Amino acid sequence: MPMSTFSELIQRKEEILRRLTPLSTRQLEIVRSGDMSLLISFLGQKQRILDEFVEIEQDLQPFRDIPPEQRTWSSDTERRETGEAINRCAAMLESILQNDAQSMEETTIQKTDMEEGIRRIQQGTRAHSSYTVSETSTPRRFDVSK
Repeated sequence: MPMSTFSELIQRKEEILRRLTPLSTRQLEIVRSGDMSLLISFLGQKQRILDEFVEIEQDLQPFRDIPPEQRTWSSDTERRETGEAINRCAAMLESILQNDAQSMEETTIQKTDMEEGIRRIQQGTRAHSSYTVSETSTPRRFDVSK
């Protein structure tokens, strides 16, 4: 397999990661804003780029099986530049994964807070119901005769 194809795939991967990096930052901002409708819409848009990333990763798979000593580069420059691009990709991917993990954590916290708020409202409603008497019912009197 020509390493020039590998280099081109790495360049495409880098371009996709450059597009994903600001999206992961924006996702975190949206999560922090608490706008779940916007988040759902945003994630749909982001998914299209993630699909491209998965496709590139699949295209790169055969190159992972080639031992380094069997890789034939057209030049040392191509090898060096591809290596630098791989390092940039790794750094961008790490940043994206950190932002996504933070988004997940904050979403989970918001979900838990929302569930707690709902629980409190339900408890308040039950307590309120316990102390109010329906207008159609008449309070029962205690029979203290005999």
